[in-house]
Amino acid sequence: MILETPRLILRPLTLADAETAFYGWSGDAEVAEYVSWLPHHSIDDTINWLKEIKWKRDDTGNTAPRDNYIWGFVLKETGELFGSGGLIWEDGCQLYQVGYNIMKSHWNNGYTTEAMRAILFYAVKNLGIKRVAGGHAKENLASAKVIEKLGFIYDRDDVTPHVDGVRYFDSREYYLDLETKELGGLVKSIKICVMRESDYECLPGFLYQAIYIPEGIEPPPRSVISDPEIFIYIKDFGAQQGDSGVVAKQNGQIVGAAWTRIIPAYGHIDRETPELAISILPEFRGYGIGTKLMKKLFAVLRENGYKQTSLSVQKDNPAVRLYQRLGYEMSGERIDHAGHEDYLMIKEL
Repeated sequence: MILETPRLILRPLTLADAETAFYGWSGDAEVAEYVSWLPHHSIDDTINWLKEIKWKRDDTGNTAPRDNYIWGFVLKETGELFGSGGLIWEDGCQLYQVGYNIMKSHWNNGYTTEAMRAILFYAVKNLGIKRVAGGHAKENLASAKVIEKLGFIYDRDDVTPHVDGVRYFDSREYYLDLETKELGGLVKSIKICVMRESDYECLPGFLYQAIYIPEGIEPPPRSVISDPEIFIYIKDFGAQQGDSGVVAKQNGQIVGAAWTRIIPAYGHIDRETPELAISILPEFRGYGIGTKLMKKLFAVLRENGYKQTSLSVQKDNPAVRLYQRLGYEMSGERIDHAGHEDYLMIKEL
């Protein structure tokens, strides 16, 4: 399962990642200073670890229960694999424990918090996990900050044994309930803001996420947004009448965006009706963020004097129901450039 955050791609690790992982973090004694595992002494150690954490599936293709779920952390901008983390099953407490390690060169950039937040959303939505545990060595202040930002609740002080069975270190233990949609305050921290010029650089990523991909269909390559019929939705955004947008931010990172343009595209009505596009990162869908984005954008459009807004949506896209709840009405039907049947919808402001 591949996850996406504003700056990262999270993907399962493979044996091909052994060299990068060994020289980057699994063989680094400094990275392992405050954890219970030993740094790997050779690439073979890392290969064995990668075999152990490989995702296991049953005969029907579902993930195995009480398996470990570990992702590699990859920078979107460069494609660099720089760390790993996820959920490790602990028999002792009968809970999943969060764990993470990244290269020293990437410390203090907020990457670990960003990655683990997406993993926690995935855990509750797709794995049915209701509570997770977390912990850190008392001296590991960086890990303490990650735990705090993720919303964990302090449970107790403890003494954690090292994997060598000889050493111990003082630790602090935490838990996080995932039963509610608030996820320990993760959703509450999201703020809806008017899109600034500095936010425009996020639009290519969210344009790709806006493409509806039915279940079981292979996603298109990211280069698909360069098709003129699609790229028109963001080309030179901000330079023409009708260009307005809002973003959803969590701790400064954009997790959703909605914007309008007056362009000759799929949902075009006339020169007085901006067409709306909206996109939420997959791990943040289903929490009402899209509704908040659209309501904020409606307010912006009213302030700018617009009377209505339009959009185009594939007929089998579940988002049709959301648009109807927010006041959009069917205006017609069209066939898009890929041959899909779309609804043309209009909302009076």
